[in-house]
Amino acid sequence: MDTLDGLARLNPSYKSEIDKIKVPDFSHFIKYYYSRNLPVVLTGGVDHWKAIKYWSPEYFQEKIGEQIIEVQCDRSKSTEFERKAGQYKTKMSMKEFVNKVNSVESSNDFYMTANNTKSSFEGVAKLYEDIGEFAKGYVQVDRINTQSFLWFGPKGTFTPLHHDLTNNMLIQIYGRKKISLISPLQVPYLYNDKGVFSDVFNPDDPAERAKFKLLQHTTKLECVLEPGDAIFIPIGWWHYVESLDTSISITFNNFNAENGYSKGFVR
Repeated sequence: MDTLDGLARLNPSYKSEIDKIKVPDFSHFIKYYYSRNLPVVLTGGVDHWKAIKYWSPEYFQEKIGEQIIEVQCDRSKSTEFERKAGQYKTKMSMKEFVNKVNSVESSNDFYMTANNTKSSFEGVAKLYEDIGEFAKGYVQVDRINTQSFLWFGPKGTFTPLHHDLTNNMLIQIYGRKKISLISPLQVPYLYNDKGVFSDVFNPDDPAERAKFKLLQHTTKLECVLEPGDAIFIPIGWWHYVESLDTSISITFNNFNAENGYSKGFVR
């Protein structure tokens, strides 16, 4: 892993900057990014979505305000809110949640995440009329509704260091998000203690960098997603995410390519 990491660092797209390009043909994406396990920021893939034009907290309130959704609450009580996500689930109307989001300047205490979306499909179904295929040929169209996950919360929401067990695309719809990534080849320095999680909550925290000294050997890639931008997060890439504004995002993993690589993963 150390040798492969050293070789990979010869490529700027691996060690210092994420390519940002207009969404290419799917075959190009597969050849240069998906198959090479390299992240990339893509523009223009969702310009045709109504969501880009209309989605906002106020639109959600108007469109599905009375619908009951599931969200995470009381996340400030523990840094393990992702590991123990089931303990932080609660239900409320979308109207109530929008009011909570609009009531704070910044907070990490409440957030609607992908896991919550799975339990809220009935409530958010009307919103999915505003999304569609990503570019052309990227996704399995018949699975758009079941494999597209909504993230919605205030400025300040933070997803701690972890990696995913599928290749994912994160699409920014409203507001901005900062994405930080670290290659899976650098896992020896990431204090992976259980499953997809690390003892490290936020690698940018000086106190944590002082405590977890191996972090000095990692190389971070970072970008800020604007509305309409999408980032491909390859399987195994460690990442942590911060909302710089009130934020609405969609993630999907139903690519028109093999994405079942986690079958042998030992939790």
